[in-house]
Amino acid sequence: MAAEIEDVGSNLLHAVESLLTQALRHMLKAEAWPLARDEPSRRADAIDFRRQARRRFVPSMRQKIDLAVLYADALAAVPDAVDGEPPVPLPQVCKVTLDALLGDGPSSLAG
Repeated sequence: MAAEIEDVGSNLLHAVESLLTQALRHMLKAEAWPLARDEPSRRADAIDFRRQARRRFVPSMRQKIDLAVLYADALAAVPDAVDGEPPVPLPQVCKVTLDALLGDGPSSLAG
């Protein structure tokens, strides 16, 4: 029984981490190509992923979530170009906090 509860907790943690990585990836793409046609939908998708993560997040996850690792994963997934255009320079270090990502308000990669 305890192992089953631990598995559920682990699965929930991985789900939250995945949603946060998706949110960061969409935020990075929106920042990297601010004039792209898809920029508004990327920002909307990031908000959606953040809301989903917030609904699943429990306070005990805070110490287990390594935002720097999630950010690095999201950054690695940013393409070299979109429609032939290279990205604008992006921060190599995550400046947004976990609280900001899970919060209700708009979140920026600038922190």
